[in-house]
Amino acid sequence: MGVNQRHDDDMSPTPPPSTPPRETFAPGLFAGVVVAITGGGSGIGRRTAVRFAELGASVSVCGRRAELLDETKQMVEAAAAARGMPGRCVVHTADVKQPETLAAWRDATLAAFGHTDVLVCNAGANFLAPAASITPNGFATVIGTVLLGTWNTVHAFFPHLSERSRSSIVMMAATNGYTSSALMAHSGAGKAGMLNLTQTLAVEWASFGIRVNAVAPGPVFTEGANARLWSDEEAQRRVERAVPLGRMGSADDCADAVLFLSSPAAQFITGTTLTTDGGNFLKPLPELL
Repeated sequence: MGVNQRHDDDMSPTPPPSTPPRETFAPGLFAGVVVAITGGGSGIGRRTAVRFAELGASVSVCGRRAELLDETKQMVEAAAAARGMPGRCVVHTADVKQPETLAAWRDATLAAFGHTDVLVCNAGANFLAPAASITPNGFATVIGTVLLGTWNTVHAFFPHLSERSRSSIVMMAATNGYTSSALMAHSGAGKAGMLNLTQTLAVEWASFGIRVNAVAPGPVFTEGANARLWSDEEAQRRVERAVPLGRMGSADDCADAVLFLSSPAAQFITGTTLTTDGGNFLKPLPELL
């Protein structure tokens, strides 16, 4: 058996660590920085908002459900206060498939903070289904959120990001954009488009001082993904066994990848996709090992 592989089927799935080492990023690293995040009502988007606020950023979050956004705002402000940060947070309902709602969110962000430095395109949609069973409406809904929604978002914020001397866009892609995406044809196609858009915009918008990168998670242990993609413990165990590091990813794993790509440490990185999957995308060790 490989060092990090687990074959004990009797073990229940272990939730990933929920809190990364706090010494990784300097306190106040993002002080004075304004971060806008789509899909911030839960999961990766919510944790990304919290992590930025803990490090001093002002955060603007959008999503479709006001009650979830209110919870995010409370969590952001509480987490920031616990670390002695101001925790300024604005939330606004918006649907990334509807450009007019994104424009209203952008305007609310600018009214509150005056500018935007970092844009995180995190909103997503997905469900499991054989390609032959996905209806045109179902395909359009996922593509509309994942790919068109990302375009709508960057298009809404581009004029304001380009006004800053340095700014950053981070796409939340996925490893199923690299290759075939069985049972998720819509998601795979959308994420592949995001990866291409990342590279294209990195080239076109570099002259405006905008860096454009992506994070590509593999399987992530979040409430939404657990319900839609691996809803029982046996399915989660199968996913875990395919990850060389022996566990599913966490929202914090993804959030901290976004923090890195948005930080001064990545100031010469653009057009890059940071795979954050514990080695899941790589060819696994043979079972005989």
